[in-house]
Formats: sequence, structure tokens, C-alpha cells
Amino acid sequence: MRLRHRLPEPEAAKPSWLELFYDLVFVAVFIQIGERLSHDLSTAGFLQVLALFAPLWWVWANVAWYMNRFAVDDVVHRLLLLVQLFFIAWMGLSVPDAFGAASTQFVICYIGFRATMIAMYARSLHHAPDQRELLLRHISHFHLPGALLWAGSLLLPVEWRPWVWVGTFLWEAYNAMAPRFLALLKRFPAHTHHLIERFGTLIILVLGETFIKSITVASPPPLSLDTVLFSAPAIATFFGLWWLYFSAIDNAAARVLCEDNPAPWLLAHLPLALVLITSAVAKTKLFESVFSGYLDPFYSALYLGSLALFLTLLCLVAGNRRPPATRSRLAAATLFVLLIPITFVWSTPPALLAGLATAIIAGLILREHSSRTSRVDGSISGSTRR
Repeated sequence: MRLRHRLPEPEAAKPSWLELFYDLVFVAVFIQIGERLSHDLSTAGFLQVLALFAPLWWVWANVAWYMNRFAVDDVVHRLLLLVQLFFIAWMGLSVPDAFGAASTQFVICYIGFRATMIAMYARSLHHAPDQRELLLRHISHFHLPGALLWAGSLLLPVEWRPWVWVGTFLWEAYNAMAPRFLALLKRFPAHTHHLIERFGTLIILVLGETFIKSITVASPPPLSLDTVLFSAPAIATFFGLWWLYFSAIDNAAARVLCEDNPAPWLLAHLPLALVLITSAVAKTKLFESVFSGYLDPFYSALYLGSLALFLTLLCLVAGNRRPPATRSRLAAATLFVLLIPITFVWSTPPALLAGLATAIIAGLILREHSSRTSRVDGSISGSTRR
């Protein structure tokens, strides 16, 4: 077991093969979340998905956070991750009926995951004695209370358990931003490059899940002018979201934000990931309406709203303190919001809706790219004059 900060920079920043293998499990879990949402787009359905997605996302984030501090790949660690994979797989299998017959097994598997995290941090105490207080705090303020609270939820009726799950997550999020915890992080900071790489990987996973969801329909659609006119700009928009996110975090401003206080930056990825899943569900519904002939304006509103929220959240993770970049994203988000009432007044054809979305995203990309090019040219010009 080695401290990541003591590794050579290229090696420290790069996620290991073990981390990437571990990530694959979450593709299946996120697909289950998307499936559940697609079958119930009511307000209750959204709240239930949020109550499930938050602890599942927190599972991935906690492992990524641990691996950010320790570069470890020995036999014991692999076996602990193997046990975790078992629990996570069964949590994913429990998602369709987590508020019913599968609630108890969902809770038991979550407790099992917490137990493995306690074992991992307890094991790390020997290798990082100077970080003892920080490592013990992870056990005493996160994983042990989390396990106990979830165990306590088993004493409640099934319908009351999600309140405990959400309350536990909020308690841990609060602890992640507590002054003492932040003071310890100042002394023993996270490895910023590795953290950005890991959460970039998470977004890649979610984008992959959204693409799978977008092309998963009940029956194969015919290749026609109508389906092409919708699918081509829809895929272009999907590509644009990837472009915007990775352009946003691949800059010094995002690294500075992450170094100052990684907790808000990290937590912002929860709604960001869920918004991407929601946009995929809405896109699938719109695609089905192209060849079914039935269009529910709610699907159009959901697609536009998810794109607007994605751009708003992008401002948080980008860390860009330059007002023009933030204004451009918020202006594009506002355009999506303004289009929502129109979809209820006028039954907007899905192809037109997809085209408008692509045009807005493309315009934002062009603006950001030209702004970045101008800054680079200005910097080069200034260096030349000097």
C-alpha cells in the first residue's frame, strides 16, 4: 500500500486497471436506475430514483475517494473489492423492487459494503499513521454511522426506510463539509489530478449508459427520413455534452476549485450524473414517439429541462471564474427553459426539437472554443512581444 501523493505524478494521476475494472460494475447498476426511471416518470418515481441513486453513487464516490489517497493493489485489497462487487451487484439487482420485496436485501448489501470500507480504512492506519485522525474520522463519521443507521432502517416498515437512506446521505454530505474534516484535508489533501480523472471516468460511464439507453427500444425502428432526422441531431447533442463536460474540467480553474475544497465539486457530480440519465430516458421516449406517432409533451419538456440543468451544473464543476464562460452556459440553459412552455402549446416534432437542442449546444461549443483560442493567441502574442 502506497500513498498516492508519494508516487511519481504521471503514475499517481492515472487510474489503475483495478479501478477501471471496478467501474464496469456500475454500468449495469446505472442501467438499472435508468430502467426504473423509464417505467415511472411521475413525481413519486423521480423521488424514488433519487433515493436509490444517491446511496449507489455514494458507494462509487467513497471507493474513488479511498483510492485517491492510497494506491493499493495487493491480494487482500483485491479480495475486499471482490466482496464489494458482490454486494454492489446485488444492490443493482434489487433496484427494480427496492421499495418492496427486495428492500431488505438492498439494505443488507449496503451494510456489507460499509463493512468492507471500515476494513479498508482500518487496514490503512498501519500504512499512514500520520493520517490517523483523518482515517478514523472516515470510520467514525461516515462508514460506521452509515452502517448502523441503515441497519436501524430494517426495524421500520418498508415504506419508511428510504427516509433513513436519504437522511444518512445528507448527514454524511454535511460531515464532508464540516470544518474539522476540511482542516484535515488541508493537512492531507486529495490528489487533484487523480480525483478529476476518476470523476471524469464516472461521467464517461454514465454517458455510456445513456447511449445504451437511447438505442434500447421495444422493437427495432425502421431506418427512415423521420428517424434519421431525429437520431442524427440527438446523437450530436449527446456528443456535445461529452465535449462540454471534458472541456470544462480540463482546465486550471477546475483543478483550483477541486484543491480549495473538493467536497462541493465532488457532490455536484451526483445531480450531474442523474441529469444525464434523465436526459437519456427522455430522449428514448421521444425516439419511440417518432415511429409510434404518439408524442407526450412531457417528454419534450423533460428533455429540454435536463439539458438546461446539465449546463447549470456544469458551471459548478467547471470552476471557471471567468464571467463570459458562465454567462454563456447559463444563457444556453435559459434558452432550453424558454422552449419548455412552447412544447405544451404546440406539439413540437421530435426532429425539430432535437435540431434546436443541437443548435444550442453547438453554438455554446463554438463560443467556448473561440474564446479559448482567443486567450491562447493573446497569450502567445504577449509572450512574443516580451
